[in-house]
Amino acid sequence: MKSAPVILGIVAEYDPFHNGHAWHLSQARKAVQPDSVYVVLSSCLKQRGEPAMLSPYDRACCALRAGADAVFSLPVLWTVRDAEHYALGAVSLLCGLGITHIAFGAETPDIEKVKRVADFLENPSSGFPDELHALLSSGMGYPAALSGAVSRFLPAEGEILSSPNNILAICYLRALRKLNTAVIPVIIPRRNGYHESVIRPEAPSASSLRSALVRGDYAGAFSAVPDFTASVIRHAFLSSRIPDLTVWDTLLLEKLRTSDLSSLPDISEGLDDALKKAAVQATSSEELVEQLSSRRYTASRIRRLFAYAVLSVTNERIRALPLPAATLLLSLRKKNVPTDTWKNLPVHIAVSASQWRDIADPEDLAAWRLWASCCRMVDTLPFTERIYTE
Repeated sequence: MKSAPVILGIVAEYDPFHNGHAWHLSQARKAVQPDSVYVVLSSCLKQRGEPAMLSPYDRACCALRAGADAVFSLPVLWTVRDAEHYALGAVSLLCGLGITHIAFGAETPDIEKVKRVADFLENPSSGFPDELHALLSSGMGYPAALSGAVSRFLPAEGEILSSPNNILAICYLRALRKLNTAVIPVIIPRRNGYHESVIRPEAPSASSLRSALVRGDYAGAFSAVPDFTASVIRHAFLSSRIPDLTVWDTLLLEKLRTSDLSSLPDISEGLDDALKKAAVQATSSEELVEQLSSRRYTASRIRRLFAYAVLSVTNERIRALPLPAATLLLSLRKKNVPTDTWKNLPVHIAVSASQWRDIADPEDLAAWRLWASCCRMVDTLPFTERIYTE
């Protein structure tokens, strides 16, 4: 009897795909020895609510060139969420595609230690909510308060929550528990800082590469990416397939100045008024973030509010949002993919405008059109993109 295929799942942004991503992918392959690797990729807007530098199809092409076997799109309303919901949406999608393992990076390589924090947060001690509330009431920001409250009950593990990739790793483990799945988690130790400004060719941060590309330091950026990524980036710049963030700022400020912000998801009392007032005076999204972010309101939370605003997403829409029920296929290595494992989740390939309208959530289509507008490209862009295959 033929054994079931071993399928490794990875959640990523790959904006752009760099040497650190290549190392992570190779280490995950070495640890799991899978028959296939499936990647779930963020959409045109990323988890922190910002437009991606490269289109989903360009990033999926790089993933396939690096050794992934199939790349799928995470719906935008699961992409632009806090870490817990982002992880839940992505893991749910991968489970529907039939993965047996999931690999993710973390600063703490001891998976049992990370699991203890995840298990505790899923089933906390009775005094934990009061401890967390007390720290928040003292003026502490949520991430620091959460770390402090966990430290009170798990002294040996509390520091884990001070590192961004550890937090996301914990969210992946919590998602696996919520979904009651037998998928096996694998931690790949991270080798760099999340937002290091200096480019380290062997393990750069994606944000440092984007900054280098924007300021024209192509040699510095290309020193830290595979040749195929450099080729994709060159083509994107030469064909003007790179978002102009001043266009994003214009669209965002107009939306914030003219819309009712009280129904946005994750908007607390008073923040809607503060956001509206700041938008009247600000000239860019960066100014808005600088004015509004604080211990209470993190920059990431503010940026996600920007994404909700430009997509016209309401709290009611988010509350009623089901787990991803379908996905868009972005790239495929035909010979290595057991497509019969996809039976629990419809997989779509968009080849025409009518198909896009049939299969995409309205917010996903809106995200593509916003991204195209920021590139000063025609509104039909998402209908002309093509799946990359090998």
